[in-house]
Order: sequence, then structure tokens, then C-alpha cells
Amino acid sequence: MATDVDVQYFSHLNGLTLGNNWGDLIRLLDKALVTGIDFTQITSASIDAQGDVHITLYAAHNAMLFQVVELSGFSPAPLNQKYRIKGVPSATELILKPHTAIVETSITTVGAGKLASLGYEIIFRDTNDVKRVYRAKNPTAQHPFIRIDESLTSPDGTTGVYTSTYAKYAMVGLLENMTHIDDYENLDVLQLPFDSVDPAKNWKITGTGTGVVRGWSRWYWSRAGTTLQNIGDTTTPGTSNASFSIVGDQDAFYLLNSFTSTSTTGKTLKGCGLLNRANPDSVAKDWFLMTILNPVAASTTYRFVDFTGGNPLLTSVGASGFFMPSADQANPLQAHRFASPILPDFESGYSNLYLAMNVGALEIAVTDVDKYLRGTLKHVAYSGNKLPQSVTTPIISGASMYVWDKCLCSSRSTAESEMGGLYFHIGELE
Repeated sequence: MATDVDVQYFSHLNGLTLGNNWGDLIRLLDKALVTGIDFTQITSASIDAQGDVHITLYAAHNAMLFQVVELSGFSPAPLNQKYRIKGVPSATELILKPHTAIVETSITTVGAGKLASLGYEIIFRDTNDVKRVYRAKNPTAQHPFIRIDESLTSPDGTTGVYTSTYAKYAMVGLLENMTHIDDYENLDVLQLPFDSVDPAKNWKITGTGTGVVRGWSRWYWSRAGTTLQNIGDTTTPGTSNASFSIVGDQDAFYLLNSFTSTSTTGKTLKGCGLLNRANPDSVAKDWFLMTILNPVAASTTYRFVDFTGGNPLLTSVGASGFFMPSADQANPLQAHRFASPILPDFESGYSNLYLAMNVGALEIAVTDVDKYLRGTLKHVAYSGNKLPQSVTTPIISGASMYVWDKCLCSSRSTAESEMGGLYFHIGELE
């Protein structure tokens, strides 16, 4: 069995930043989803007796164990493939486990390398560089178009104006089909979230000053205070870079981030993509969108955990959840449905239910308000044991590779010792 190289992860520990600037989320997603991160010059490379490739770089790589590396421009040609990082001997050295076994024993041409992307492409981008539409590189009919919009004004520039010093968030949604970047008013095209009376609802900016309402589905990356504080979006966030993990493949990805660099534990989860579907014969869209639906004025004070979807796996019964299209195959163009994770509790990474396990990772099944069993979430797992690490941490159990990170467990206090955590399964190392 070959080593898995499909699921990739990135972190602020790679030198990436998610700061208090407009454009920071889109720039991060461009790198993580689409381009990857180029290494500096590879100064030497060799193949050891186990068929692993050793590379030395001109400067520090900032790479982490079990991340996916892609090599190109090498000879012999079989070296040009994807690898898992099997060892990190130093800041400039890496040991790479190939996906496909290499029978060659020597390298005649040293090429280039990078941390591989999650496997998406940019379908559309706007001239002002504040919008993106991403989609899987090799999509099926199930794969959605993922629209990310950081616009601060309505199209006319006057009827809706969001003040740039307010909280930073992108308007986010999934669409079944698009022909241009602002193609979201077609009632025959399914969206998530979806309001059939007002298909543009998710992307509207109305009003000005403290009364402005900007969007419906929101991915926040910079906000004053913590996720547990009752505060409005008009309060200016501090200038700092957030701690984060981003994990996934072309089917689904997750962003777990704090709002400031001083909070390494109070992270909340966002994500989107496809489920592992429960009904293989269904033609319904098995999309999910982890987001906060928050169509309120910027001056409205609120706690993140008071909104459904604000922390989709670690809040409480009735609040932990996310959004999916209707499973009604006869009439799919309906309002979206609230979907719930099936969990032993809402204290993943805190309750220590499976403390006897080295890795107590539990797959998460999903049901919706219509009583359909929709499937299971890809990659992310409930953590049945409590770990001390507060940042992106690679872990191996047998041949299974995981990434662990702490996150907000909102039923608990803000003390680090009472924060939860999640596992992300990233594949098998053979």
C-alpha cells in the first residue's frame, strides 16, 4: 500500500500569516489551496537504501512532519512526485517518503520543491483582487464552487459601506455553478446558504456606519476580544497575526483559527466541502458549510458561541452544527438545512472519554433537521483524549498520521487547561 499524499496541512508555524489586514484570508487561501509554498534552492539531494529522498535546502524550510512535498525538475523522472515528510533532521534538511516507490539509487539532476497545495484552482478573480471563486482541480459534478468575498462596499459603492477598521471577515458561500465571479442571482442554481426569495442575500452590503449589514455567512479572521466576549464588529481589532491550522484536500478543508496571536487555544472551526455520503444513490448535494450566519448590523454585540455555527463541533446541543442543502431529491432548490454532528459530548479534547488511547480519534457522523443521516465528515475527528499542545502538532499512531490542535470548548472557561481540541486524520504512512 502506498503512502497517502492527498491530505495536506498548513500552519502559522510554516511562516504564513493571518493578520489584521483586508486580503489576508484570501492570500492565505491562495497559498494553501492553490499554489503551495515554494522552497528555497535545493542544494543537494540523495536516495537512501529505503528509497527515501534526502534534500538539503539553501535556507530554512519551515516545514513540519507529515506535510506533503512536491518535487519537480528532477532526473530520473520518477523522483517528480509527491512525498510525505518523514523526518526533519534540521532547519534546512528533510527526509521524504515517496508516494510511489523509487527504484533508482542516484540522482542526476536536482530540481525544485515546494509544500504542495490542497488541490484547488482559482476559477474566477476580480480586478480589485478582493474576491475569489475556488474549485477542486479535478472536480466531479458534486464539487461546489467556493466563493470568498472581502468586498467592503455594495456594487454602487454608496448604498452599502463597511468601515475598514471594523472586524475582518469574508462573505463565504457554495454554489452549484457559476459563469462569472458575481453570478449568484440565478434561482435555478443551488447555493449554500440559500434563500429562494432573495438569492443574493449572502452577498449584500446595506447601510453605512455602525448600522451597516455586510453579508450573511461570515468567516471571521480578525475580531476584537475573544470568542467568548460579548462585543460588536465596530470595535477595532488589535494588530497581530492569528494562530491557525488549515487541513484538507480537494474534497473538503477546514480552517481552525484564533483572532489574535495571544490566543493559541481559543480557536474556532470553519470549513466546507463534501461529506462521505451515507446514501450513495442520492443525487442531493452532500455539501457542508461551517460558518456563522450573522446578518446583523455591525454595532450589534454578541458572543460567537451564541450563534449556530459559531463553533460547529464544540458548543452545545442545538448550537453545535453547520449547514447543508436539503436532501429532498425531488425539490433540491429549497432553503438550506441545519445539520448536527453526532458526538458523545461537545467537549472534544477536554472530556477525556478515551484517555486510555494514544490517539482517541472518533469519526463524526452527521444528521439534519429532516432526520436524514447525511454521512460523515472527512478528515476532522472528535478527540476523546486531552493533549497539552496548543498549536498545530503532527502525531502518528501506528501508521496513521494526524494533526492535533487546540480549540475553543465554549462550555468551559477561558483557561488554557479547559480548552478542547480536534484531530485531523491526514492519511497512512506506509
